[in-house]
Amino acid sequence: MIIMLSMTSTASAKGIGWRDVQLYGSVKVSSDRKHIKVCDRLDDGIEVWAEYKTSYLLTHTVRDEKGGDGACAKDSVFWGHITVFKLCAGYSGPNQCNRDIQISPTLSW
Repeated sequence: MIIMLSMTSTASAKGIGWRDVQLYGSVKVSSDRKHIKVCDRLDDGIEVWAEYKTSYLLTHTVRDEKGGDGACAKDSVFWGHITVFKLCAGYSGPNQCNRDIQISPTLSW
């Protein structure tokens, strides 16, 4: 079963960072583009994660596997910075991601 995600992406004002929020969870990138946080809002068996790329052309995934517990998964970039990210959710089978959010206009999926 594929989950349809609402496309409610939000690019925040300078100094706040960038984020994407949908029914199942959220992702936030810090204003310095070094930190990313993913939160799974509900304990419903739907997994929430973010995929992101860095200025060194590396692709990473950060997952919040314990939905509804109030804790979020975090990751940091030591070299370079985050250039593009997208919020994803799904069951153990097929999944779907929101559209990617460009922080730096040179990279995308």
